[in-house]
Formats: sequence, C-alpha cells, structure tokens
Amino acid sequence: MILMRILPGVLKELSKHVPSVLFQTVEWNDLVHELPKISRRVIKKEDYNTLITLQNDLLSGSDIMLTEEAVAPSAIESNKWLGEKILTLYFTQLFSTHGIFLDLRANHFSDEKPLMKFHPSGFWTKFDENFRQGLLKVYEGFYLENEETYFQGLEEIGLLKHEWPHSDKEELGNLFRAQFGNALSEEMSFDLEHFKEAIIKMSNFMLNKKVKISKDFLYLGIYLVTLYASLEETKEKLSVKDIYLKVREKFNKV
Repeated sequence: MILMRILPGVLKELSKHVPSVLFQTVEWNDLVHELPKISRRVIKKEDYNTLITLQNDLLSGSDIMLTEEAVAPSAIESNKWLGEKILTLYFTQLFSTHGIFLDLRANHFSDEKPLMKFHPSGFWTKFDENFRQGLLKVYEGFYLENEETYFQGLEEIGLLKHEWPHSDKEELGNLFRAQFGNALSEEMSFDLEHFKEAIIKMSNFMLNKKVKISKDFLYLGIYLVTLYASLEETKEKLSVKDIYLKVREKFNKV
C-alpha cells in the first residue's frame, strides 16, 4: 500500500502489529491530513507536556503517574498489579476529553510502588468527540449488558449503519464482542493473536459491506494492540469488568 510508505516512523512501527486488512477499511483521505500533525507531535513533542499534566489530573488517586522523564522498564511477567494499572490507564484515557497517549507497550512502564510510572511517547491523538462518546457507549453497553446502548455505540463509531438489516447488525456486534472474551463473567487472559483474528474477521465483514472506518478507529486499533501486547506479557488474568466499572464510577461522580 503506497500510503504506508509515508507514515511517520512510530506509526509505521506500531502499524506492523495491526492486521493489514484493517488498513484496507480506512478512509485514507482523513489519515493523510493527519500526517503533519502526527509528525509534529512525535518529533517536536507538540503539546506533550500539556497533555501529561492534564492526564495526571485525571489519574489522581489511581497510583499512576505520567512522567516526561525516561523510566527503567519493569519486568512485567507475573506482575498482576502492573497489568491492572495499565488497564486502568487504558480506560481512564478513554474518558479523557484532552487526548490519548496511544503507545501502551511494556517498555513505557515502571513499577515503582506505590506508583506505576508511565513515560509516554509523543504519539497521541484526540478522538472526535462523537467517536469517543460512541466508544464509551460500546463499553457501557457491553459491561452493563445493555444491548440498545451497545449497538447505538457501534453505530456512532461508524462500524454499522442504521439502515442495515437486523441480521447484519447482530453479526457485526458479535464480531466486535469477540475481543472481550469472557470478561463479563470471569477474569480475562489477554491473547494478542486471538485479538488480531477478531480484528481480521471484523475488517473482512466491513470490506464486504463497503464500510470505511475513520482514522479514529485505526488509532483505537493501535491503542488496543499495544494494550494486548503488554497485558499478554504479564501472563496474568485480570478482572477487566471490575476495573472498567471502577474507572466509570470515578468519572460519573465528576
């Protein structure tokens, strides 16, 4: 794919971990317009310090601190506490209106109890607000087992169309659910290959339906792939639903 050659280095590197079929569903015109912005953020660290400050405010009380200083990465295998903090960071950033640091690979984290320190790269984005709110509805609908909210969220993030027949909506909804595993009823193990297989099946379905995804969904894919890569390294099972509900409760009190 020709446009892949002009991606900034960090995006190109992270994209290697994302199933290539996902890129075939992207609305490339949107992404091309983003490239200068990505380069400024990665190379010149545009608004980097500001976003760190804003995210630290949101993470207050979570024993997580973002730092501009490089950290010595901690051994992550069998470190359940670190896995829980990374997952808490993942959900907290979704509730942030300021932006999201997208690279959650394990080399950015240091276990310095009582804190987990996170030294983010300059690769960050700010989701379109309608997309972000729709994504929050997807998670709320799934974890609170509210089908109406779940499907409304999928429509708002552009994965399904209102005019589709019910059977197509159900199929897409089930394909997207595959990434959640058994998170509703038990602690969840993170398997990156299983997640990639779910993305491939969903992307093929969208290609057949001629659905083009936004740049935000591509960023979400990278965010999730790096999350899965880190949590798979822990080799631990995590109570994903409980962590999500704690983060949600914190923001619902605001």
